[in-house]
Amino acid sequence: KIADVFQARGELDEALRIRQEEELPVYERLRSAQDLLVCRAKIGINYLARGAAGDRQTALEFLNLALQDAQRLKLPEAQQIAEIIRQAVNQ
Repeated sequence: KIADVFQARGELDEALRIRQEEELPVYERLRSAQDLLVCRAKIGINYLARGAAGDRQTALEFLNLALQDAQRLKLPEAQQIAEIIRQAVNQ
């Protein structure tokens, strides 16, 4: 949850580093599908917020992975993720 603090402070590079290098590998090792999809969605949102060259495409890749898992698990988060994807595509 440290990454959430960095994200709130606008330190998106550090938030992305923590999520990708520290959080994501843990959830992958634990095979925790729900935590993994939430982490991927947050990474996608971070990339959208950062807005550097290539970030939108990378964000969509993470968001689509999160959406697939949310739909497979029939979680209500699927609708939220789908809406974020729609907004990102329409920008």
